[in-house]
Amino acid sequence: MPVDLHSHTTASDGALSPEELVRLAHARGLSVLAITDHDATDAIDAARRAAPSGLEILAGVELTVHVAEREAHILAYGIHPRDPALRTALKDLARLRVDRAREIVRRLTDLGIEIEFADVLAASGSGTIARPHVARALVDRGHASTLDEAFRRWLGRHAPAFVPKQALNPREAFDLVKAAGGVSSLAHPGTFRRDDLIPVLVAAGLEGLEARHTEHSAARARHYESLAQDLDLLPTGGSDFHGTPGHRSRLGTPVVPDAWADSLVARIQTPR
Repeated sequence: MPVDLHSHTTASDGALSPEELVRLAHARGLSVLAITDHDATDAIDAARRAAPSGLEILAGVELTVHVAEREAHILAYGIHPRDPALRTALKDLARLRVDRAREIVRRLTDLGIEIEFADVLAASGSGTIARPHVARALVDRGHASTLDEAFRRWLGRHAPAFVPKQALNPREAFDLVKAAGGVSSLAHPGTFRRDDLIPVLVAAGLEGLEARHTEHSAARARHYESLAQDLDLLPTGGSDFHGTPGHRSRLGTPVVPDAWADSLVARIQTPR
């Protein structure tokens, strides 16, 4: 049965509530769904309560680290959502996200863009604030027609209102994940575009590599499957599903082998 090891809910920047995501996963016939919201584990309990028999919800979170002045996203699987150190770290990261969003709004205002932080709060609902919420506020205000346009014109890395995100260092992140009972995997390495830095992350404690992802071509997926084998990393994969308009991901695709999920769960359950 299909599995999906990368998805998001309204707890971060996804469009579906945990319950809605679970219903969609069940309709797609998934047997395992990892919920990996950015810097948030708030959706896990609700998703587990909503999950029918035959659908396993794997607790996860997506963290950001800085390595060699580059931003890398780390998927943490099998974490204990109530781990005290993890909860403290996520609370600190949420505060930094708010500070970042406020600074982005300030820069946009300086550029003559009519937008208020309240617009961003409204776009985020109860979820962790992220740049897509600023993009949504820009679209709602009529400053862009799509989220992609908002990123291209204002919010992307080389755009005028871009503000770097505060992030953990790799060792700090991997130690945090491990202490919370989890296993870490580098998300969408094809968009990271620094294969030379993957061994650096491995030395710091990385255990997996997301070989199959919406943004990976078949050739790119094969490349990362081979690299995972060469570096003795667990291969993982997922849709990176957000459910937002214009997002290319589709829950349950690309196809992720059951054996990958089995190996991941076995690693989580094995004391290290």
